[in-house]
Amino acid sequence: MTDAAPLARRNALVLGVERPAGRRAAVALAEAGANVAVVTISEDTKAEFAANSTANEFWALGRKGIALTSDGREPAVRAAIAAATAELGPISILVWHAPHPLPREALAGLRSDPAIVVLVGDDDGPDDARALLVWTRGLADVGLRANALIASRAAATAIGPSIKEHHAARSMDLAAAVAYLASNASAAIEGAVLVAE
Repeated sequence: MTDAAPLARRNALVLGVERPAGRRAAVALAEAGANVAVVTISEDTKAEFAANSTANEFWALGRKGIALTSDGREPAVRAAIAAATAELGPISILVWHAPHPLPREALAGLRSDPAIVVLVGDDDGPDDARALLVWTRGLADVGLRANALIASRAAATAIGPSIKEHHAARSMDLAAAVAYLASNASAAIEGAVLVAE
């Protein structure tokens, strides 16, 4: 791991790794230098296999990784944050790729200043996506560095008007957008939505 990597020496947790956009986000964070805990939102065998397979990619990149299963509910999310912190150290990046928000208290155990990326995938329905965007804005309103990332322009169009859209200096695919929102380059952005191109 080189110090030149934008996320070197940072620890991340990606919830919803068995979903395609969650897996891409997790690998992008590892490629950018982070150690990554991946957590499922389902306890079935297929989800567990996806988490373990993704964690193997981190090790191939020279990063630490841990694969955890959960049912996506608050107690399981809290337990996953605790287990990831015990294994990797303080979690400073959270990618939330679950189809539903949880109470803010579910995020207890993260570092006090985490970068939170609420990832809205192409497979999220418009009502679920809007609820996630409202949750993102609520997290930002209480002082958390939370931003939403919509996986594609088509998904953004299906959702309709949303919280303020952030336009980065250049168009980014999902992987680059996740790394950008988790990095110090976006530290001043809160409560916005970025659309992957």
